[in-house]
Amino acid sequence: PHLTPSDLEELWAIWLSDPRIPTRASRHAWAASRNISPIRIDYWFRSRKTKAKKLGQPIANETYELP
Repeated sequence: PHLTPSDLEELWAIWLSDPRIPTRASRHAWAASRNISPIRIDYWFRSRKTKAKKLGQPIANETYELP
């Protein structure tokens, strides 16, 4: 399934509150709880990180657990 507008809204809220990459396990758990392919979520966060770096925004290398 594709990411719904509410999924995207939630992902953006997560990213804006903490612009780091969550752990792989927590990303996959988040995706599974919403019936989304974990690969889509991995790609979404990787894209955000890439775009932030291109814009010169600092992104911490440490990860964290999604709630």
